[in-house]
Amino acid sequence: MKVLIVGSGVIGTVYGAHLAAEGHVVSVLKHPPRTDQVAVDGLRARDVLGGRYVHAPVSTVRVASAGQYDLVLVAVRADQLKVACAQLADLTGSPTVVLFGNNPGGRSTVGSGVIGDVRQGFPGIGGVLRDGVAEYVRIPQQPTALEAGSDPQLAELEQTLSSRGFPVQRVTDMDGWLLYHAAFVACVAAALFRCGTDPKRLAADPATLSLMCSAVTEAFAALHRAGLTGVPRNLAVLHNPLLKPVAVRYWARAMRSPMGELCFAAHCRHAEPEMRALGDQVTNRLGDSLRISHLRQLLQAA
Repeated sequence: MKVLIVGSGVIGTVYGAHLAAEGHVVSVLKHPPRTDQVAVDGLRARDVLGGRYVHAPVSTVRVASAGQYDLVLVAVRADQLKVACAQLADLTGSPTVVLFGNNPGGRSTVGSGVIGDVRQGFPGIGGVLRDGVAEYVRIPQQPTALEAGSDPQLAELEQTLSSRGFPVQRVTDMDGWLLYHAAFVACVAAALFRCGTDPKRLAADPATLSLMCSAVTEAFAALHRAGLTGVPRNLAVLHNPLLKPVAVRYWARAMRSPMGELCFAAHCRHAEPEMRALGDQVTNRLGDSLRISHLRQLLQAA
C-alpha cells in the first residue's frame, strides 16, 4: 500500500515505521519542526520492553495531494483533529482515512470535507519521543482497535500489524468504544493530575486510585444506561463494582511499571488540553445525574 501518515508523534512514528519496515511505501505530511527531523533520520521506534528497534527511511510531502494513497493514518491529538483533517480535502483517489486516536465525537468531528472513506481506530501502544526516537510499550490488555467491516485497506493494515506482532481487535461499534474509552482515559488523567502527573505518586495514593476506579465504574454504567454499546470488555470486567479492590491493586501495579509513565503520564503532560477536553465531553454527555457523583468529584477536582 501507499500510506500517508498525518502526525509524526509517538503513534504516527511507531505505526509508520512498522508499516514501512513491512514494505509499504510510507510518506509523512510535513509539520515542522518534527518532520524536518523525519526527512533526515526517517521514522525510528524502539520497543522499551521487547528491545526491538525499527528504523525506516520515509519521504515527507508538503501537501496531501502530492501523491495518491491507499491508506491515510491520522495520528494526532483530539484537539488537533479538525485542523489536520482540513489538510486532506485535496486527497486524490479513494483512500481509506483512519482517525487513529481519542475521538469521542466520532466521524462528525472532521466534517464532510475529507476525501475518501473515513474509518476509526485506536492504537495499542503508549510512549514518548526521545531524541527523535519513539520509545514505546505495547499494551497487552488493549490491542490495536480497528472498526469492523470489509474495507480492503483496513484488512491489509490488520494483516501487516499482526505480522509485526501487534494484536488487532475489530470493533463493531467503534463510536461507542471510543466514548467508553474516552471516559476511562479522562478518569485516569484526572487522577494523575491530582498527583502532579507522577504515576508512582498515584500508585502510592490508594484514596485517589479508589476514587478513580469508582469514577470509571460510574461512567461505564451511565453510558450503558444511555444505550451505548461497544464497551471495551477487559475494562468493563475490571471495573465491575464487585472487583473494585482488584482494580485498585491492578492500577497501583500498572502505575509503578513502565506502562504508568509511557502509556498515561507522559501523554497527560504533553496533551493536557486534550485530556481536560475529554473530561468535559464525558461530563457533558452524561448530564447531572446523581449516579455519577464520584466521576464529577474526580474531574472537577482535577
